[in-house]
Amino acid sequence: MKDFNFRNDTKLFFRNDIREVVAEETKGHKVMFVYGDGSVKRNGCHDDVVRTLNENGVPFVEFGNSSREFPKIQEGIRWAKANDVTMIIGAGGASVMDSAKLMAFGFFHEFDLWDYVKGKQPYGLKRLSLALIPTYPSSGSENGLGAVSVDSRTGDFGTAYGIAADYAILCPKYSLTLDKEMTAYTGLVTLVQLSACILGDRNRMSYDAGISYIKNVLEATKTLQKYPEDLDARGIIMMGASLSTSSRMGIGKEDSFAYDIYELEFLPENLFGSSYRRSLTSVFPRFLKAMGVYHAEDIGKYYFDAFDFDSSIEESSRKLIDLFSSLGVDMYCDGEITRKQVDNIPCHTKLNGDEVFELMNALIRQK
Repeated sequence: MKDFNFRNDTKLFFRNDIREVVAEETKGHKVMFVYGDGSVKRNGCHDDVVRTLNENGVPFVEFGNSSREFPKIQEGIRWAKANDVTMIIGAGGASVMDSAKLMAFGFFHEFDLWDYVKGKQPYGLKRLSLALIPTYPSSGSENGLGAVSVDSRTGDFGTAYGIAADYAILCPKYSLTLDKEMTAYTGLVTLVQLSACILGDRNRMSYDAGISYIKNVLEATKTLQKYPEDLDARGIIMMGASLSTSSRMGIGKEDSFAYDIYELEFLPENLFGSSYRRSLTSVFPRFLKAMGVYHAEDIGKYYFDAFDFDSSIEESSRKLIDLFSSLGVDMYCDGEITRKQVDNIPCHTKLNGDEVFELMNALIRQK
């Protein structure tokens, strides 16, 4: 058996009502409540957190409109220092949770924070106490170590890998305000991230567990198309997202080829202005088809175990596109690209330039 570690940095609370947990975990702290463009106010999370802090006499300040933009993270760090906060609560999607991680860490490492974004090791170093509340379940950032930041001034970006939250509070009702399409994306992005973990996993226990997670997330995604208020289904997706970034997945990997999907999904973001969720889901079936040249056994087994597809990898990839489309997401992009445009975007993958260009072309909707 291959050596592996189980990591338990973050305590996960699954709650239908978060107020008791928030009151308990914020005792003795001064809190900075970090959130994004206001969705936390529409879904009720903001009211629950603010009311709880007020009712329990916990001093706090707010920092809204947060994002992964590095200048915004720097602004948040300065605001936290100016107000002498000792704890950060970040509520929202991946961008907000990542920004909250970097603010909590950057409070003590402000002057070389970008070095950590670009690869310097932050794991185990001092940071503020940190709690995360995902309101758009799919990224798993609440239970993962990664924190992405971008600097639009220079076009540069990176991931600080090694910043964990102390607590994550998962509450399915906060995703009720997502429309049908966005709800479908929460399930399918989670499915793809779980799949990236288990593809090539040689540990039978973690592989079989991953297949079970994928099947349950897919079934929950289908359920929500018919019954959008089903909190059990939303909870399954939320749990699946957290598990996708845990140390319990992919513990027997001998080749990490599946993680190339995260390099490749960045290309449609640049080429077509696509979002992360749309890029990841639309690239995934085409990625499996391309990687099937090198990893036919692993990908064929995955298709059969997860979806009962027993045809060729090419045909199974076509079926997966149809499956994702049937759940209400657009699997194509509009536009035209050149080989030079594709080659100019940094992409670290075992696929060669021709294969990457062909993959990007396969995303373009035929007129």
